[in-house]
Amino acid sequence: MKEIKNGLYSVELTDLKLKSGHERRETVRFRCPLCGSKSGHEHRYDGSFNRKLGVGQCFSCGARFVKGSGEDYGGNKPNKPYKPNKPYMPYKANEPNEAFPLSLTLFLHRRGISEATAQRLGVGWRRMKNAQGVEEDFLAFPFYEKGQVVNVQYRSVGKEFRMEAGCRLLPWNVDAALSEDTVYLTEGMMDALALAECGVEGVVSLPNGCGTRMDTFKPYLKTHFAGRRIVYCGDMDERGLKMRADVAEYFKDSDFWVVDWQDGKDADDVLMSGGKEAVVRCVGAMRRLPLAHVATVDSAMNELEQLMSEGVPRPPGINLYGFSHLVRFETGRLMVISGYPGAGKSSFADFVMMSLCVEQGWKAAVYSPEKYPLELHYFELGQVLMGREMTRKNFQDADLHRGTDWLRQHVFHITDESSQIEDILATAAQLVSREGIRLLLLDPFNYIDLPVISGANDTQKISHVLRSIVEFAHTYDVLVMLVAHPKKPQEVRRKGEVDMPSLYDIAGSADFYNKCDYGLIVQRNNALTFVHVLKVRFRHLGQLGVRAFQYSAESGRFTGTHEERSPSTGAVIAYTALAPDRSDWSGDFG
Repeated sequence: MKEIKNGLYSVELTDLKLKSGHERRETVRFRCPLCGSKSGHEHRYDGSFNRKLGVGQCFSCGARFVKGSGEDYGGNKPNKPYKPNKPYMPYKANEPNEAFPLSLTLFLHRRGISEATAQRLGVGWRRMKNAQGVEEDFLAFPFYEKGQVVNVQYRSVGKEFRMEAGCRLLPWNVDAALSEDTVYLTEGMMDALALAECGVEGVVSLPNGCGTRMDTFKPYLKTHFAGRRIVYCGDMDERGLKMRADVAEYFKDSDFWVVDWQDGKDADDVLMSGGKEAVVRCVGAMRRLPLAHVATVDSAMNELEQLMSEGVPRPPGINLYGFSHLVRFETGRLMVISGYPGAGKSSFADFVMMSLCVEQGWKAAVYSPEKYPLELHYFELGQVLMGREMTRKNFQDADLHRGTDWLRQHVFHITDESSQIEDILATAAQLVSREGIRLLLLDPFNYIDLPVISGANDTQKISHVLRSIVEFAHTYDVLVMLVAHPKKPQEVRRKGEVDMPSLYDIAGSADFYNKCDYGLIVQRNNALTFVHVLKVRFRHLGQLGVRAFQYSAESGRFTGTHEERSPSTGAVIAYTALAPDRSDWSGDFG
């Protein structure tokens, strides 16, 4: 047996366990190789296979089977319901108005269903041998179409199901939809009877429970369901909720509602435990199923209530004078940092990362192929951490051990063995799970390979990569800092000075500006490094502005300044370097 596609298998008859005595029949019953070994299925022959047509189906799990390789089906064509041997089959069960045997009467009564309700919906009975070969009474559920019986499903008290061989499968009681404005869909016939017992009209059941193929409804969409309200009353277990989603997708163009069974799994269960009043109460509380990909204020009501009570929480900044009011760092965001070569953007990104790790206790992952070899980058980060080069000239072995141990626990490098964004983000996701990282630094963007997308240009490919990064930040609640180079400067205003790039000047796409939550440009002018905050998505994250900082090559850190600018040219005319608010982490980073 081989799966051709989801739910469709190619088989030979030797793969199927045929029911005894069916070996020479055109239509044979078999025990499903997929679900036949489950508890309660060991003696059931839920599959039907037409040897002449070479097609079959399991009526329990819904799996479909074709003879041989299945190449005639193209691997993507639906398995069409096969035609019955006769246009309309005779109803072999006892007449619906004939009294039920005592065993079936007691079975219905235990489930809260009267004989009158069952007979009103056409349910009869038939005595035949069960899977163990013992004579037993079965309920008979006829499938009517235009007043004619097209198929019959049989159900025993012990929940053994059978279908008439070689007949079409269609929604049970489908003609009831013709006379009603509201159609109630159930997952099984017993649930439909339970609703009818409680006075609900227009009940239609899926013919094969969760194994029903939705194209069963196709012939009836325009005639029976178009313009009507569809109320789905399926089961509340895991399989039932999945089936609910499938039905909702199929009837997405209809006025679609759902019933939530508060006191049981399904309508029949609620009828037995709570009576008719409980069923009527649940049906009366039906609700529209929210549209996929559409949210309302109710989707975020709990969080909104908290914001209305406490206000927007203030994310942390870093201890860098003149910067904390411009940028406050929140996870789940994308920060883009750019600047011309030599402006210090990578040094500034490393400093921000280390500040957040030391001051807030965050952990960080770094993808930085430019910083090769790996030990040199850790040496630089250790310098930022301890305020001086990590050498035995400057520190005792015990201090160096504390520093390397801190780096081991807080900073994780993603190697450059793969430069595909999917691989990088997959590794980062593992670090979120195992190590609890809160920050991902990608430095620089041009080391990430653009994906191969047929017909897409580089701008579209960059947009795809940025979308993947933003989705990762949102999904895993991680702050992503992305360092990206701008395109080549176009003009020189004064000797030795180039124009400052904008976020739109980042090479390849305007989406660097459009998709980021923070946009920073780093510019170096003589002894000062200017950080221009050109985009902040929300007010609680900071504000636009520019500050000048002094970079110390000895410590790898930035310190704030008091600086004055010419009101006409914007040039710095005076500045005073300040001591950092936290002058030395070496004593408290551990």
